[in-house]
Amino acid sequence: MKDIVLHQPLLLTRWGFSFFSLILALWLVGCGSSSPRFASSDKEKKKTEKTRKGSIRFSSKIVEEETREDDRKVDVKKVGERFSSAKPSSASAKTVEPTTPKNIVHESEKPADHASTNADNFEQQKMMDAILAWMGTPYEYGGESKSGIDCSGFTKEIFKESAAMQLPRTTEDQVKLGSPVDADNLKFGDLIFFNTTGQNPSHVGIYIGDDMFAHASVSFGVTLSSMYSSYYKKRYTEARRVIN
Repeated sequence: MKDIVLHQPLLLTRWGFSFFSLILALWLVGCGSSSPRFASSDKEKKKTEKTRKGSIRFSSKIVEEETREDDRKVDVKKVGERFSSAKPSSASAKTVEPTTPKNIVHESEKPADHASTNADNFEQQKMMDAILAWMGTPYEYGGESKSGIDCSGFTKEIFKESAAMQLPRTTEDQVKLGSPVDADNLKFGDLIFFNTTGQNPSHVGIYIGDDMFAHASVSFGVTLSSMYSSYYKKRYTEARRVIN
């Protein structure tokens, strides 16, 4: 009986030490580099930004439909060759009063250090050269560079580079610009809009003549397409003229 009493403190001490060791081990595991509390804030930020910017808001079904129904392929090389001998446009580019006054700003209205090209010197060839320089750029929702760009980002860049005009960033805002144009009266440089997602407008491109337009396609990146392909013909909604 005496021996049992003497050993009880020792057993309790060993049990307590084991329990403390277990708790300590669990705490250390929870504080490892994989723990959210110790995760790199920069990595999380980059991951969030990539998800926000790079994610495509279109379902795989829509991509499949575009790929399957784009049945009138445009030969980009031949179009480029044709425009290489084009004459400058006689039309001058002027700022057209938009529905929302701040939607479009003529570069000449900005400080001198921001001005680049006078929009009055607009030429079809210059815009076409800018379009061809972007050919093949992959599609990226929210993208604004040659590593990836979306449809409204593309139209914005082309007008800035070739006509010194600052368009708003989104398709929803670009459709408010200029004046409406009938489909049978389109001319080079008109913005054309489509309903590709059920939300109108959801896609924008630049008309270049002969029923063709330049745009950043979800499936093919920056490319030239026919307005009479099965896919675009039934999804076309309207056009706006921002260059008179």
